[in-house]
This record gives sequence, C-alpha cells and structure tokens, in this order.
Amino acid sequence: MRKQPFTSKALHQHILKEAQLVDTLDALMTQVSHPQQLSALSESEIMRIAGSSNINTKELKATLQLANLLAVPQRLQRFTVRLPRDVVQYCRDNIAISSDRNTFLIGLNTKNMISTIKRMGDDTIQSLSSYQRAVFSHLIIHKCASGILVHWRSAGDINPSQEQISLSKQIADAGDVVGISILDAIVMTDTDYLSFKERVWL
Repeated sequence: MRKQPFTSKALHQHILKEAQLVDTLDALMTQVSHPQQLSALSESEIMRIAGSSNINTKELKATLQLANLLAVPQRLQRFTVRLPRDVVQYCRDNIAISSDRNTFLIGLNTKNMISTIKRMGDDTIQSLSSYQRAVFSHLIIHKCASGILVHWRSAGDINPSQEQISLSKQIADAGDVVGISILDAIVMTDTDYLSFKERVWL
C-alpha cells in the first residue's frame, strides 16, 4: 500500500501559533533579565517554566532550540579560541549570567571555533555520572571535536577547591575515552580568571 506523503498540515500541527508564541515569549521574559539567557536555560529550568505538562515542556524546548539555531550559529563559528583568555573575553562579551555561580560548556569544532554553548544545571553538576553524561551527550549531538568548561562567578575567589580540580580531571579523562578532548576548565569573574590548563592541572 502506498504511504501518505508528509504534508504541510502535519508539520503545522507541531508549530506554535502566533498567539501561543507571543504568550510563550512573554512568560519566558519574566524568568530572565536578558534575552541572551534564554539560550542558556537548563533542562530543569525549562521544565519549571513549562509547568507539569510534558507536551508543553517539549514544545518550549523545541522552540528555544529552533530560535538558538536561527540566531547564533554563524556568529559562534566565526570566533576562534587560541588561548584561555579568548574564552574569557568571549563569555564577557556574549553571555549574560543569571546567578552568582554559573557553569557553561563551550563546544568547539575541529578548527577550534565555538559551535555551541550550554548552561549546565546545578543539579547536573552534583553527580559525576550525570555531569559527564550531560557534557558528552551535548558535545556529541553538536558534533564537537572538543569542549571547555567555564565556571563563572559574579565575584570572589577564583581558586577552585581540590574537589573541583579532581572532578575536572575525571571529566577530561572520560573525554579521552570517547574521543572528545576537554581542553580546559576555566574559573572566571568579571575581572579575573584562572585556567586549569595554564596551571597544568589538566
């Protein structure tokens, strides 16, 4: 029997109507202080905004992913990372932090150009296994050759704890196994930074 072709009507069912989109954007902007923060929302934050409905969560996540793909890839891929300070400057110029402590995963292509940025949820970072899974699943999905972890604090001491150093080493070791290098882990504030690579901790 001949299969029915994929029609525009079927596709339309998965696209938010204009009124829904406006309502969604209004709701989102009450949760963040700057539009750039929308692309860094974690899975748990999206679920909290969408409420208990699994369908709403999927629609919201898809909408944010589409908006991010349309808005940032060309700008990201023009920025090449050569030194840790390049990453620090890029973050200060292009990312708006949403709390006192933020952790970002930056994915790079084979030419060391930034191709993706993901904000890591605080709940993910509490467990090594969930942290590793979140890091490498994102890098694999986005076909990254390597990654850099950035721990951004609004202020205070940039020196990491021994536990943070050990955790970063374990994630870097896992990267060697899966074939995706973790090039650096950077702790930064608005005025200073520390690179694990420069300290020969990775």
